[in-house]
Amino acid sequence: MSGKNETWEKMCVEIQQRSLDNISLEIKSAKVLRAEILKVLTTASDEKILKCKIHEIQSLLKLRESSVMNTKGYSEVMGGEKNFRRDKNIAHFKLHNNCWFDFAITINETTKPAQIIGFDFELRFPENLPTSFLRIDLNLPNHNNELQNMRFHLHPGNDDIMIHSPPMSPIQILHLFLYGINIPDKIRA
Repeated sequence: MSGKNETWEKMCVEIQQRSLDNISLEIKSAKVLRAEILKVLTTASDEKILKCKIHEIQSLLKLRESSVMNTKGYSEVMGGEKNFRRDKNIAHFKLHNNCWFDFAITINETTKPAQIIGFDFELRFPENLPTSFLRIDLNLPNHNNELQNMRFHLHPGNDDIMIHSPPMSPIQILHLFLYGINIPDKIRA
């Protein structure tokens, strides 16, 4: 049972505002962001963290008009295909530890500088782990999660559970997925 609590609702407003105040979502352009992401992924491939070859990375990393904002001047940087069914047959990046991920970033290029207005990054874990995925989201403005002051949030293995996320840029989340989540050899019970 989830009830309303005035104190918690005020805290959510503060947490969300602090998150948005403490992360820069301004970028030069979607093209520059894609190039920065390509560099991170290429380095991870060279270091054998990412199990994708350079041509696979280039094929998975796309820059296109936004599919969620039906207005000129909005772009998407896609890393693989959106895959909320978590189907391994849908294009994605593969990691050395048998995890796999994809992402989508929505950019408003009608403003100067351009601004990241939404993203979802989802890391899937090997089947032998008790948690199947971790998704970090920044919902688009005016999404219903904004009414709950939860635009920045994460889903810890369940689409229906949302927890405030620490403010992270797409490059920081990418680094977290590549270098910051270690899968232990022996899983605790």
